[in-house]
Amino acid sequence: MKYKAIIFDLDNTLLDYNQSEQTCMQQALEHYRLHEDLTWDEFWSVFGPINFKYWMNRTRNNHDIRQVLEHSFTDTFLGLKRDFNQFREISETYWGFFCGSDHKEPNADLILEHLHGKFALGVISNGIGEAQRQRLTTGGLFHYFDSFIISDEVKCWKPDPLIFEMALRELALSPSEVLYIGDSLTDDYEGAARAGIDFCYYNRRGKVFHDHHRPSYIISDLLQIKDLT
Repeated sequence: MKYKAIIFDLDNTLLDYNQSEQTCMQQALEHYRLHEDLTWDEFWSVFGPINFKYWMNRTRNNHDIRQVLEHSFTDTFLGLKRDFNQFREISETYWGFFCGSDHKEPNADLILEHLHGKFALGVISNGIGEAQRQRLTTGGLFHYFDSFIISDEVKCWKPDPLIFEMALRELALSPSEVLYIGDSLTDDYEGAARAGIDFCYYNRRGKVFHDHHRPSYIISDLLQIKDLT
């Protein structure tokens, strides 16, 4: 392989964000005994869209993650007409559960162990540094990485090519020497393409994509990276 470094996205690439979010949210509801008269589907059908709106508007509204969560829980329980007002408390509880979670994508640990020492390894994530660092540490993966760039810490978000250029500078490599692996054709593919970096599309969930997306590689299992190296 011509590459000297492999950089990964985190959520739904190395870490199973969907499983962590759902499991930790259910734990938070149970902690406040809300599961006794509120079904998961009833809660999530309201919370999901509200939380997505606040997350997408967080930069414009100058909200940190705790404010995003607190506003999301507040609007959700008001919308559900539930007599519950511990919005800040449940936000902190959920966030604590989430930061301590260790749900990994299948074979994430195996592929990192295989690549470690053969390539420089990095991360570029549009996540929250507190959570990403703790989740990787809990899962025993943090020590593998030579470069670690999180959007909220550098105030730059994929698909802006600047965040990819930060990683290149940290690794002292040119775009042609790096492969970026991620699950998003908007944030990951578009950002890597704008930075002149080859992109490997991790498509474990079998998403259908358009012909104008032309990743250099497509894999459905992280162990398939071995075939590229």
